[in-house]
Amino acid sequence: MSYFGTIALAALMRFELGLDWVIVAWAALALALAAFAWKARRQVFLHQSFLIGLAVILRALFHNFYERSYFAADFWHSRWWSVGSTVAILFLVLPVAFALRGRPQAESEARPGLPARIFAALDRHPEQLFFFIPALLLTVLLALEMRSGMVTVAWGVEAVAIFIFALWVAQRSFRLTGLGLLLLCVGKIVVVDIWGLTPRDRYLTFIVLGTLLLFVSYLYSRYREALRQYL
Repeated sequence: MSYFGTIALAALMRFELGLDWVIVAWAALALALAAFAWKARRQVFLHQSFLIGLAVILRALFHNFYERSYFAADFWHSRWWSVGSTVAILFLVLPVAFALRGRPQAESEARPGLPARIFAALDRHPEQLFFFIPALLLTVLLALEMRSGMVTVAWGVEAVAIFIFALWVAQRSFRLTGLGLLLLCVGKIVVVDIWGLTPRDRYLTFIVLGTLLLFVSYLYSRYREALRQYL
């Protein structure tokens, strides 16, 4: 019955709200479901938040990131506002997900079958899904909305922000994500930017990314002992 109620609410949002605002409402629904799962101590609502989160990323990839017109949309219907708001709301799920991480997971683990095993794995680490979905959306948003000369710089800043956040919450997967995005920036410079950017954008990209790499190197040396504890 709870699944029927959630599906009805998500469908109502889909058909009653503006097309570009559906993912914002669905992200808020995922946050509400996760908070209710924490308050009511019922994993079924957390599982529903997982499914709504996956619906958000599919909706963003196949609608919000898809150019539907040659004319630019106004600010309230732009990808910056709709997808940016979605990313912010999904990141707000992380504190609830961390609080749910230590809960006993008898509901999923007691049932056989692949779906139950998937839910059991997500139950043990719900923060992973609610980190990687908004991180992916933000990365794609920056690639689409930043001008070509500034994409690498924007990705570098995002990578360092993720790395600092990973140090704060002591999550190895988050830290590796930040490092992987930094390596992607370095590869993009070698393969694309050095050949296609204007001199001004090329110099700015080299300076900013070099500074960010030095900063990450400093953080590694500064927090070496803390990093060893969760390798």
